[in-house]
Amino acid sequence: MLGDRLKKEREKRGWTKKYAADRLGLKQMSTYANYEYGLRDPDTEMLVKLASLYETSTDYLMGSVDDPQHRDAISELHEDINIKTTEDILKKI
Repeated sequence: MLGDRLKKEREKRGWTKKYAADRLGLKQMSTYANYEYGLRDPDTEMLVKLASLYETSTDYLMGSVDDPQHRDAISELHEDINIKTTEDILKKI
């Protein structure tokens, strides 16, 4: 399920596996390819990065929900942390 959804989201954007891997900061494209092929499972941190990259939820990527616009608690928390970090940086300027 995860691999199929990663491939669908990547292809929807017209990206290559290498481009997606680069955007995720992966050193080797094969790591990303293994996620799509189902040969390797991403850790929680990478799963959150994948959801952020594809502007969807970890629940959607994992197949728990079928709506790619569904926002799960992990994605919302990640977004809240990013907002707080940005606000903190702006206060220091």
